[in-house]
Amino acid sequence: MKNIVLVSHGLLAEGVKSSLEMIAGNQPNLHTISLTPDGDNLQFGEELERKMKTFAGKTIIIADLLGGTPANVSLQKYMNNPDVEIMSGLSLPVALECVLGGDRTPGAILASAKETMVDLKASAEDIVQAPDVLENNLSQYEAFAGQANIVNARIDERLIHGQVAGIWSSTLKTQRLMVINDAAAENTLQKTSLRMAAPKSMRLSVLTVQDAVNNINAGKYGKQRLFLIFKKPSDVLKFIELGGKLEHVTVGNMSFETGNREITKNIYITEEEAHIFAAISNSGVNITAQLVPSEPATDFMKKLTNKEK
Repeated sequence: MKNIVLVSHGLLAEGVKSSLEMIAGNQPNLHTISLTPDGDNLQFGEELERKMKTFAGKTIIIADLLGGTPANVSLQKYMNNPDVEIMSGLSLPVALECVLGGDRTPGAILASAKETMVDLKASAEDIVQAPDVLENNLSQYEAFAGQANIVNARIDERLIHGQVAGIWSSTLKTQRLMVINDAAAENTLQKTSLRMAAPKSMRLSVLTVQDAVNNINAGKYGKQRLFLIFKKPSDVLKFIELGGKLEHVTVGNMSFETGNREITKNIYITEEEAHIFAAISNSGVNITAQLVPSEPATDFMKKLTNKEK
């Protein structure tokens, strides 16, 4: 794994690292160096050299500003080092692409990151105006009935966001994201936002619980790698009660509200939801808690019952 060094004026590098780790979890190979208001090119260069001497293997430096001191010093010191790559234009999308991009070149990383710069309002208007193509005849998919390839089912109050779109989807090699929630499926604005948040490389369905069960059981998606996203545990229970089949559910984010109980730092539930989770578990579904793939999964029901003792 490459070492990644974010260099910037002020606290930008630290801020990007902190935000990135909210999405992708702890990144031990991600480092920062800042040019402080009372610092200069010599001080920055010395600190950069000290940090670089602690690394083994390939390193990529991402500077904030083309022509700025962090970029210039990095280039002066490592221009001729074949093990060090240098780019400018530090941002959260660029840093995420570096973390997730494996051995891709700086050019490929920057090209992917540039796709995240969009006029949100103009894009939303385009999506709203685009006609939905509905395929209501499910009989044509009978050959695939019973062959659904569900790679994960996740409860996440935020539905599609950075962790889902950027981390989980790529880790699972998802081909179709399926948001399963009655309210979202019936809200044009929310459907538009979800379509904009989903990776362009993946198909997206935003469905009521009943439609999701009907489509999956009819084999509509063939053997696509399906990532099911539920907003709340009651959606999962309804999915099961309507005939949907699940073996495992991951609980990601359930926000704090007054009166809720903390199960993990990201999961707070009501007493009613505790009973719903028990019903899901009693139906034979394994439930784990896991924020991002790099963190270990924990037994959700064991945590739940421990909290009750």
